[in-house]
This record gives sequence, structure tokens and C-alpha cells, in this order.
Amino acid sequence: MGTFKIGRRAFLIGAGLVAAMPTGRARAAAKRIVCAGGAMTEIVFALGHGDSVVAVDTTSWFPYERVSKLPKIGYLRMLAAEGVLSTQPDLILADHDAGPPDVMRQLQSMKINLHQFDEKSTAETVGAKINFVGDALGETDKAREVSTAYESDLQTLQVAVGKLTARPSVLFLLNAASNGLRGAGAGTGADDIIRLAGGSNAFAAARGYQSVSPESALTADPAFILLMQETLDEMGGIEQVKALPALAHLKAVAEGRIIALHGSYLLGFGPRTAHAAWELAAQLHPNEALPALPKRPWLGT
Repeated sequence: MGTFKIGRRAFLIGAGLVAAMPTGRARAAAKRIVCAGGAMTEIVFALGHGDSVVAVDTTSWFPYERVSKLPKIGYLRMLAAEGVLSTQPDLILADHDAGPPDVMRQLQSMKINLHQFDEKSTAETVGAKINFVGDALGETDKAREVSTAYESDLQTLQVAVGKLTARPSVLFLLNAASNGLRGAGAGTGADDIIRLAGGSNAFAAARGYQSVSPESALTADPAFILLMQETLDEMGGIEQVKALPALAHLKAVAEGRIIALHGSYLLGFGPRTAHAAWELAAQLHPNEALPALPKRPWLGT
């Protein structure tokens, strides 16, 4: 085990989590919570502390009706200490990718009540992330209830997908414009969610998010094109995607096999992830009868 320091207090780290019990200050009901990371925001609301959230980062979108009205502290990976501190938080909950690192170290050195999740965001670490937030909020029982439900849903999906024989290829496009395409290779959140949904990543030979040439897209010949809904909206809709020269010759585009899901739902890796992957799986395998997942309170309407 290693140590993780917040101010002058040292905590033992085990399995990527803060293993020690939260401080007394964290145990007290936080009245001004700032969330850096859409999953952190979703979990806080799922655990019943949404009324205490006073600011979020720009990757936080859900629950939209409430989160959209909150002040924003900036993009998850490009936070500024001054912007965070201006919200006068008594608890900051940050996901793994929150940064830059020097800003997080600066906040820690100021004895800010900061809890940052230390594991990479994947479908498998969501349960641990929920319990991590529950510990920080003093809601261990409620967090255990939510994480257990999530892991049950994830297992149901994994068992069902494991029985499928087909693995249709999927090309996830982070950006799609007339000046080029940018796809998701191995080691990305999109790659993780595609595999979880019973697909194969058509761009898996690359690593990370990389440019995709028209030739590469044509050679890959994906069965489906996957986009974030935000990307599709920015482009002006599916017809605009079909009109892109780099995609126009793909069978998936010609036959309308284009899937769009909201980015925070598809790639947020929060308590809705199992349901997002199920929704993607249902579209990748339209002729398969996948077992329905239970309706959970934190899914919203």
C-alpha cells in the first residue's frame, strides 16, 4: 500500500481507493459540494445529496434539469484552483481524470477537503466509485445499495452478451467533420463500452483517440457508426454525417446503421453505465432478446 496526502493528513491507499475512513469534516453533512466529473455528480445525486451540489465541471450533464443550472468550474482535465475555490466548497469530489495534476496538488496543499478517485474509469470500477463517494458523504449503506444494484445489472448484461455469437464491428467517431475524422482505438472508454455491448472495435489497431483516414474507414468497413449525440447535433444531424466524403462510401452509412447516445450516458462511467451499454447492445443486436434491466431510481425519466 502507498500513501495519499490531503493537507497534512495521510491516508492508506488500497485497490485504488482511499481506504481510511473519511475525516470528521467529510462525515458531517457537506453543505457545499463541488463535483469534478460527470460520474461524481451523478453518484452524489443518486445518493440523495444533490441539493448540496453548488458547482460542477462541464462534463457533468445529468440529471440535466438540475445540473444545467449550476455554475461550472471548467473542463474536467483543465481546472483552475481559483475557479474551484471561488465556489467556497466544503467538499470536492473528483474523478480519476480531474486535473491538471499540479492544480489537484495545489488544492490538496491548501487543506481543501478533496477526495479524488484513484482508479481508471471503466464499467468494472463504477461500483467502487459509488462506494468511494458514499464514504466521503457518510452514506456507506446507501452507496452499498446502489453499487450492488449496479453490479447486478452489469453482471446480467455481461452474461447475456457472453452468449451472443456475433460481434459486429463498430467505429466510434469522437469528431466527424469535413476536415477529418477522429476515432477511438484501444484503451479508450469507447473501446470499453463497445466490447461491453457485444461489439468489436473497428479501430482497435490504433491506441487512444487518433485520426481516421477515409481509406482506413473504408478498409475497416464497420457494421455500425457510433457517435455521441452532441457530435451528431453539432454536425446538423444524420443526413450531414451521410454527406461526409470520408463516410459516404461505407455500407453502415448508406444503410443508416448510425447510433448516437449522449456522451455522459455512453462514456460517463457512472451508475447509468450498465443501462447505457444495454441500450447500445440492443441496437448492435436487434434480433436478440436481451434480458431487460430493472428500472433504477437514479436513471431519471
